[in-house]
Amino acid sequence: MHYSNSIADCFGAVEVLDFDHPSNVTFPGNYGNRDDFITMNPDFHEVNSVWLRLEPNLEGTFEFEITTEDHTDFSFVLFKAKDNSFCEQLENDQVRPILASQSSYYPKGVGFESDDKNFKPSIETQYNDVYYLLIHTNSTYQGKVKVKYKRIGKVRRTVSEIQDFRRDKNDPMIRVRIRDAETLEPVEANLIINGVGRDNALFMGTDFIFSGKRVKQLHIESNTPGYFMFIEDVVLDKKADEDADILIELERLTSGKKLQLEDIKFYQDSDEFLPIAMPALKRLLDFLALNDEIRIEIHGHVNAPDMENSRRIQSLSEQRAKAVKKFLKNNGIDPDRLEAKGFGNTQMIYEDPKKPEEEEANRRVEILIIE
Repeated sequence: MHYSNSIADCFGAVEVLDFDHPSNVTFPGNYGNRDDFITMNPDFHEVNSVWLRLEPNLEGTFEFEITTEDHTDFSFVLFKAKDNSFCEQLENDQVRPILASQSSYYPKGVGFESDDKNFKPSIETQYNDVYYLLIHTNSTYQGKVKVKYKRIGKVRRTVSEIQDFRRDKNDPMIRVRIRDAETLEPVEANLIINGVGRDNALFMGTDFIFSGKRVKQLHIESNTPGYFMFIEDVVLDKKADEDADILIELERLTSGKKLQLEDIKFYQDSDEFLPIAMPALKRLLDFLALNDEIRIEIHGHVNAPDMENSRRIQSLSEQRAKAVKKFLKNNGIDPDRLEAKGFGNTQMIYEDPKKPEEEEANRRVEILIIE
């Protein structure tokens, strides 16, 4: 399986959407699920890394400047991607960097050493050029790395661009469109779409077309910087020869907005996570790593209809919220960005639940953006 949602892996690269402000990403303290360089250079081993995907939408000169907290030593390698299969090509040693901070990290690549303190890496770009930037440190540092950008030339705003993945263009199509929920403008999003014959592949863009033959259900995930996570199972109610259109509206991160976290489940009357919670907790961890500037409140809720909000019920909801906070803290998220609150059974969605799914909706964890 190629897909990874770790920002330390190429397949989990942070999609940079805003080039007018610096990207602030936290080193995870590890190299993710695989050493991306092991095939290309057995003498170099990743220790602690961050991947960024850059699409400047620029005809001109693109500059970037990288700094770390505490002046931690780092290196970087910049690649130009030909298409969406870049990460697979990287695994198979089919790509070469166009710029690297130290040639010793990648002997086959292009390196530079500069005594000019004002030197900034720069490249000439055209519209639709896509780059992958690896930032690496040999320490287990878990602080922030900041990347500033400068675009010199003609900048193009994001426009919808259709990527058609059908082998036979006569097949019925499933079109997936990604839009900002408020403006309905196209959004350059990261997507995982299972059910279209390319399971666990990472898609990047605004509009996609897939073959609709024999497709009945899709599982769609998005973890796009600047937006809330999106997770949904879509059942297609259509005939085999009919087209389908799926519109995904991503909610921009704004102070005061809430998001219910799917599948963060606990054993009964306990703050111990069920196994099903682990992927959901990992998604939350990556969401906070991608959006390093936000602070959240973690809200715990329990299902206890026809009961007073006793000390036991209130305490259980608090313990569950704190369990989520502890998981995030133990995996590198600054605890100053996290608060935990329990609400007992005072905010149940269904006061008199009749179905298991209604009970699950009451028994939930939410996050609130507070800054």
